[in-house]
Amino acid sequence: MTPEEVVGVWRLASYTEAGEDGGTVAGPLGEAPAGLLIYTADGHVAVSMMKTGDAPALETYMGYSGQWRLAGDRMTHRVQVSAHPRMAGTEQIRRVTLDGETLSLRGTAVTPVGGRAPERVLTWRRAKPDGIATDRIAADGTASGSTAIDSTAFDNTAFDSTASDETAKQQEKETH
Repeated sequence: MTPEEVVGVWRLASYTEAGEDGGTVAGPLGEAPAGLLIYTADGHVAVSMMKTGDAPALETYMGYSGQWRLAGDRMTHRVQVSAHPRMAGTEQIRRVTLDGETLSLRGTAVTPVGGRAPERVLTWRRAKPDGIATDRIAADGTASGSTAIDSTAFDNTAFDSTASDETAKQQEKETH
């Protein structure tokens, strides 16, 4: 596997952990979590995952961003910012496999659960363009037209920096 094969956007397909009996159980975000993993060609990574549905789960959101590097079957994420402050400044090392459009990352939990650090397996599938970006992708998968944001696709209200400056000043007055 090469770094070029990993670059792109991935959707979370499953998040499981090894149970004490050797089987697998749902990870901390429950049975059907949603998530995105983004690897950029210049070495940045961003991951966001959340619980879906109403069933109870250990957590409801996990996310971090930073830098990544691939060496053989080892993926390292150097965490710069995180929803869990204890992760900031750490390197998360995962065993990685790529099988076609499926990327799997395996590693131990950052925080022990019940006195043990279970192995977790996150399976990702390469994201296909949908929604707003669809009209910018040609049939062969290459970008078409300008890569700039088309402001006509959004509310045409212009951003007024003076309004935000005034809002900030008002909020400052209210807090002091």
